[in-house]
Amino acid sequence: MPYEQLGITTPHPVLSWANHPLGSDETKMAKNVASLPFVFKHVALMPDVHLGKGALVGSVIATKDAIIPAAVGVDLGCFVGETLIPLVDGKFYQIRELADKNAEFIVYACTPTGKIVAAKANAKLTRKNAYLVKVILDNDEEIICTPDHQFMLRDGNYQEAQLLEAGTSLMPFYSQIDKDGYTLISQPYSGRWQKAHWMIARSGLLGKIPKFEGQTTIIHHRNFHESDNLVFPEYTYNHKIVDVIPLNYTENVYCLTVPEHHNFALKAGVFVHNCGMSAIKTQFTGEQLEGKLKKIRLDIEAAIPTGFNENKDVEKAVTNWQRWRDFSNLHRGVQDLEGKAMKQLGSLGSGNHFIELCLDTENQVWLMLHSGSRNIGNKLAQCHINTAKELAKMANNKLPDPDLAHFVVGTPEFKAYWEDLQWAQNYALFNRDVMMSRFKKIVEKHLNGGKVTKPLLEVNCHHNYAEKEVHFGEDVYVTRKGAVRAQTEDYGIIPGSMGAKSFIVKGKGNAHSFFSCSHGAGRLMSRSKAKNVYTLDDLIEQTQGVECRKDTGVLDEIPGAYKPIEQVMANQSDLVEIVATLKQVLCVKG
Repeated sequence: MPYEQLGITTPHPVLSWANHPLGSDETKMAKNVASLPFVFKHVALMPDVHLGKGALVGSVIATKDAIIPAAVGVDLGCFVGETLIPLVDGKFYQIRELADKNAEFIVYACTPTGKIVAAKANAKLTRKNAYLVKVILDNDEEIICTPDHQFMLRDGNYQEAQLLEAGTSLMPFYSQIDKDGYTLISQPYSGRWQKAHWMIARSGLLGKIPKFEGQTTIIHHRNFHESDNLVFPEYTYNHKIVDVIPLNYTENVYCLTVPEHHNFALKAGVFVHNCGMSAIKTQFTGEQLEGKLKKIRLDIEAAIPTGFNENKDVEKAVTNWQRWRDFSNLHRGVQDLEGKAMKQLGSLGSGNHFIELCLDTENQVWLMLHSGSRNIGNKLAQCHINTAKELAKMANNKLPDPDLAHFVVGTPEFKAYWEDLQWAQNYALFNRDVMMSRFKKIVEKHLNGGKVTKPLLEVNCHHNYAEKEVHFGEDVYVTRKGAVRAQTEDYGIIPGSMGAKSFIVKGKGNAHSFFSCSHGAGRLMSRSKAKNVYTLDDLIEQTQGVECRKDTGVLDEIPGAYKPIEQVMANQSDLVEIVATLKQVLCVKG
């Protein structure tokens, strides 16, 4: 559905994909935001739009030289600009230069079976002034990246850079030029050399390789032979970690989006995950779940704290998270919360946060979860919101809503807020990673005897966050309050309510939405109203066929309190395409 421009008089237009009239309070909130002088172009409202704090949930706000803490909330890993990426044209390119070109290109990716293929990708600046580590490999290569960036292990699983240990084997990438000038790639699953143009042809990407000028020509890797049939011994094509060293400086960092395979090769000779709610498509089928759903739910609830609860014991992966070293730099108002934040890392929270098992239309099992930055993120946001309000009051700044108090670029308050926001967003991402790891182990215990499996597809997306991006040719700060980024080929997750459908989507890159889409169905009624309107019998009926809590404690999350997800999806057909349709069979809520 194309957007409609709301018939309200504001300095900046409001474009809506909701396909229904806004309520009076919603209209007022939209007008308040669109009246701010630093809003860029227009305000975009997603199909799930509803009342929020300061700004509507489901709104996308691009701003120039200012940011509104209350409109962000809190809910990304990446490489320094000089990192070299091998493309299938036989050359190396700096990742920063690929991002500057703002064009699609073809990289090498690796499938879960260890087969190297050609895949479409694009690059972007992902963070400014990010903390870094140096990963040293046994081939003398060094990779400088953020501590949370995931490296592909030799068995096809992933591990964050900061958690890599000396001797860990990584999925290798080796290439060379033969005597006829052809690029040869060593296939990890077989150890045999394959001509790159064959894998490009098989991928259907011939004729789609962009020609970039002035880049570094590919160089020969050492210790390679000319034969394209040679099988190398295991030790010669099994890159290992020598050391991971924290660095004492920060830099802007970049990453690739590889929609189909979610990983790409580095010139250093290894594969890494791309950036990317969280969802995994597994190798399991619905038949394997029969008679096991309740046991799985009880194990999840025992392993992952929900609501206001926290972990009794803190696991090594959590204590080793390198962003703890930055805690003392956060707002002074949260300095007594480090212990609580550490115990809550790997916990779900409450409200609309969930852990779900789903089945797609082909009866394949998916793992999905939605969570954020827990109590520490909320407290950080509130501290900065209060600071913004105090500044507005001191400046006698007449705002239509106190929650639209903002920070101006170049001020100490803006700098402090932006740094704390990045920390909280990293906390939220790592929180989901820890929970997904536990969730996956539980499912593997019940369906595969505890043996580790490789995901068929992984999707990660963020909402309630802000990033610096380029739109309509200008640098702006984009706040997605209850919205998901949907650039061309971006994978995303749009969940329905418990008991309804959910969707895995790909973005269409709609400029008018600032490359965004909805993050869910959106509420039809408030939590208090839902508890007054519906009964426990209604909840039991509306969640029939779903293994979940069926008590008054989750009555505010009843499906009837949310918009019909099918209509929400129809309203954003110009923003995303549906990749997979999922139906929940198990749901855990706080």
